[in-house]
Amino acid sequence: MRLARSLAGPASTAIAYFALAFGAVAFGRFSGGVAMVWIASALLAGRLVHLPVALWPRWVIPCGLVSTVVTGYFGMGWASAVPLALINMAEAVAVALAWRRITEAFWPHDILEWVTSFYLGIGLTIPLITGSLASLVAWLALGLPPIENFTHWIIGHALGLVACLPVFHYIYHRLGRGRSFLPPARQLPLATLVFGSFMLVIGLVFLLDMRALLVFPLVFLMISSALVPAAITTLMPLLLIGLGGGMTVMGHGPIAGMDIAFGDRIQFFQLYVGVSVLAALPLSCERHRRIIEMQEMQDRIARLERTSSAL
Repeated sequence: MRLARSLAGPASTAIAYFALAFGAVAFGRFSGGVAMVWIASALLAGRLVHLPVALWPRWVIPCGLVSTVVTGYFGMGWASAVPLALINMAEAVAVALAWRRITEAFWPHDILEWVTSFYLGIGLTIPLITGSLASLVAWLALGLPPIENFTHWIIGHALGLVACLPVFHYIYHRLGRGRSFLPPARQLPLATLVFGSFMLVIGLVFLLDMRALLVFPLVFLMISSALVPAAITTLMPLLLIGLGGGMTVMGHGPIAGMDIAFGDRIQFFQLYVGVSVLAALPLSCERHRRIIEMQEMQDRIARLERTSSAL
């Protein structure tokens, strides 16, 4: 329990933010501008959602300093480091506030409205705003083409939020309560079966240069989201990113064989993961809603039985 809470603390979160930001800046700036792959905002927003707003500076300030250092030393330089760090922090805060707002308004009984708000608000509107500011900073500070950086920012940040925010939300929900984010012991046999089968499907698809096969991991994820507990399905996009993305970077699979620039292939893979999560998320939310309604119904029945026995 103590280890789980420490992993959700400000220092551990800042270290994880550094790792993701450094990876994006060091290996994801294929055109020399902003990173074309960005997951760090999803990590920080996923942590902030579970904290009182008054405590947010304890996490935002260290991550802001980390973002500044990463951009200054390894990225676009010190001229744009502080403005981009402020934009990144504002993005994570805005995403966390939007998540809370749509959850308070629609969860768990209006799933369609919640999912639509997630897509439009978190996956589109916020990256559009931060992308406009970031491309302006890159243009004024370094003279980089604004339209190109605007496009790269939106794709990288929007898909990073859509694909990974539900994952980090679940992970920090568990860690913040002192629990492991891995599936519980009673679900380990099912988790082993699902994870192993999913990795086998991903491995086979990304060993072959047949783009039509990309539908199979997507369908597998959708079916699992409708039938398997969230403790298992929430972590499955990480397997797709790790295994499928790793094989794509190494030149294997249908996406690696596309006749486009390497950076564009990586962003296409991001798009593929984002579409997979977009397709599976409504099914997972609907399953969770039904579980909540079933629990509420069981609680009502138990209260009625206690009332009847008292009479």
